[in-house]
Amino acid sequence: VYKRQIKHYAAAAHALRRPARPILDVGCGAGHDLTILAAHRVRTVGVDPSAAMLRVAAPRAEQAGAPLVRAAGARLPFATGAFDGCRIERVLMHVADPAVVVREAVRCVRPAGLITAFEPDWSSLTVRSEVLPEQAGWIGQARHPDVGARLWDLIEDGGCEILDRIEELSVWRSLSTLERVAGFPAAVDRAVVAGRLDARDGQAWIEEQRRLEDSGAFHATIAKILVVATRR
Repeated sequence: VYKRQIKHYAAAAHALRRPARPILDVGCGAGHDLTILAAHRVRTVGVDPSAAMLRVAAPRAEQAGAPLVRAAGARLPFATGAFDGCRIERVLMHVADPAVVVREAVRCVRPAGLITAFEPDWSSLTVRSEVLPEQAGWIGQARHPDVGARLWDLIEDGGCEILDRIEELSVWRSLSTLERVAGFPAAVDRAVVAGRLDARDGQAWIEEQRRLEDSGAFHATIAKILVVATRR
């Protein structure tokens, strides 16, 4: 439940507005958040560019009473101002141009409608180490690893008035989290191939992290940012 608190915070922010029309979930993925929004009695339309993800989302969408639409965030097939709000989560770090997606999402929201956007800041990732500097943003695979840090400006420049900014610091105590979230150790090899890391340093770091895990001393942190705003 703890890991989903920020999701419920965003859903509650939408629910408190008592939207008469649905809100838009840009990049709805497997549809987990559609059910959270439905639990808060918020009607939603889910959008994702992946047909495979929409098939996975379909049972949850049916449970939530949420229509699904296949579309890219940079080109949404909806009229201007068609929705009472919009949520975007862990999408902007992957798209070609986050600013374009934000502007398009905001376009679909009525004036004064609520926008919530949530993104990790991979540039803030730290991993305990004596082999390399603890700043370990190089391990991230996102197109825009620092998008969380830039989220305020992106939303504001997209035509919104910022109401709130919430920063959640995730603390990882197990190497399995780095494996699941960042693809360790393959992500280290990719960083070496990309020229972001020396091969010997990379191997030494992998071995160090496994030793830290075995001794119960593995420790990593990453900041995740939620911005709550209204369309101007």
